[in-house]
Amino acid sequence: MRTKLLLVAACTLLYAPFSHAQTATTCPSTKTIDELIKAIDDAVSGPGDKDRTCMRQLFVSDGRLIPIAKAKDGSIAARILTVDDWINRVKARGSEPFYEHQIKYSTEVYDNLAHLWSTYEIRPTPDGKVEVRGINSIQAAFNGTEWKAVEIAWQAETSDTPIPQKYLP
Repeated sequence: MRTKLLLVAACTLLYAPFSHAQTATTCPSTKTIDELIKAIDDAVSGPGDKDRTCMRQLFVSDGRLIPIAKAKDGSIAARILTVDDWINRVKARGSEPFYEHQIKYSTEVYDNLAHLWSTYEIRPTPDGKVEVRGINSIQAAFNGTEWKAVEIAWQAETSDTPIPQKYLP
């Protein structure tokens, strides 16, 4: 009996480092603006109910996401969401995936402050047909080590508000 317990304990100790490595989340680097853009695309893309650890890590502690859209009454409204608010809204879609990709962006940087103006596309699969396009306005801050999003405001393209050619590749 004692031999069996020692064998189980030894196996558990040997397996533990591997089981932790398989469940740990490794988020992409955001040491550069280009890496931040790619990390944002990676964090928002995929099934609605995926692990959003990296999404949380991309933002400063009080970061905001702000969709801007026309209401049914015709008024324009900006909805201010925390990162967790956004995650909960996306999670409500269940496993339905979507994939966002920034197709063109410009950046203005002053020291530790950056503003990114980017055009995005959303597809049902990484190579699927474009279903939605729009513009992101991303404010970011450099903390001495990496770039963090302070806020992302966006507006989807509509037939009344097509994306101007200067923002397209």
